[in-house]
Amino acid sequence: MPRPTKPPRLYLRERPGREPVYVILDRGREISTGCGAERQGEAEEAFSRYLADKHTPQWGDGDPARVPVADVLTLYIEEVAPNHSRPEDVAFHSGPLLDYFGLMSCWDITASTCKGYVKQRGEGLNGRRPVKPGTARRELETLRAALGYAYRNRKIAKPIVVHLPEKAPPRTRWLTRSEAARLIAGALGFTPTEFDSSGRPTKWKRVGEPSYHVARFILIALYSGTRHEAVLKLRWGVNSAGGWFDLDRGVLYRRGEGERETRKRRPPTGIPGNLLPHLNRWRRLTDIGPCEYDGRLTLRQKTGFARARRLAKLGDDVTPHILKHTCITWMLQRGVSTWDVAGFTGTSEKTIREVYGHHSPDHMNAAIAVFRGRNLGQGRRESA
Repeated sequence: MPRPTKPPRLYLRERPGREPVYVILDRGREISTGCGAERQGEAEEAFSRYLADKHTPQWGDGDPARVPVADVLTLYIEEVAPNHSRPEDVAFHSGPLLDYFGLMSCWDITASTCKGYVKQRGEGLNGRRPVKPGTARRELETLRAALGYAYRNRKIAKPIVVHLPEKAPPRTRWLTRSEAARLIAGALGFTPTEFDSSGRPTKWKRVGEPSYHVARFILIALYSGTRHEAVLKLRWGVNSAGGWFDLDRGVLYRRGEGERETRKRRPPTGIPGNLLPHLNRWRRLTDIGPCEYDGRLTLRQKTGFARARRLAKLGDDVTPHILKHTCITWMLQRGVSTWDVAGFTGTSEKTIREVYGHHSPDHMNAAIAVFRGRNLGQGRRESA
């Protein structure tokens, strides 16, 4: 019996003496995307366009046992993803989902197959980089959204349940001032060579070229609490693609003109005084925005940030998103109210209280105050 044909998939083709390039593999054909290893996002977008152009799903009577998962994902990529605030995320998620579920029907999606997906993603599905359960969960959430869209639009006759792994607890890691300084120094090509008894660097050595766009990204994220993607989109003038700086008035607009607001809010905020001089200097050195490299804005801080972290001798738990955690933590430690922190960073006050509240010096003051005084432990007297 012949083996079933694999669905189209994206693959990083590596050949001796040539730069790696992402290609689309489809029934023995190999279509180059023209995107190197550092342009994964663009390759995923090219793959999404290829899927949408190549295949027209046949829904029949909507029996989930006859509708391929690949058709549901193709429909979602074509009709829903373009309206997302980050359509490239759907493309990122669709690749591994197609690798695993591409030959299955919607009816084959069960608790067992979902658990198998999480397990294989953790082991490196089809040669991909192994990921944590949280990443696999986000990918399965995209699959769930695609199935829900197909059901609501009468493409499949029955709803399909996607079983998700448990949500990981919120990250609470944050950087000390010394660690933040090491990370910035790492972005500039320095690594610590000697430390004092408290773990602070006392000697440094330059071991690489500076990555100024990475250092700028770190400083902006640390002092504004702006999310990773929003920082990278920041420009010097009003635009519709992302946020911008009004240096004359000292205001940071995190959302571009005409960009719709999403669940991850991006309110404008004042520019901290210790960041403003840096921004004025960077404005003279760059054309588009502070995080530009080689004449264009970077899409993600991945390779450069990893290099800075390695040179700073910090662990893998230090990610770009940790800079927002650090900003919030520093403000709470300085006694800033949760209301003001929420407004400044664009994070809900509920999240600030639940995830970061213990960093505030006023945390649980009302409860602690109960234990003061001479009447502690004396119950209410009964009336005669």
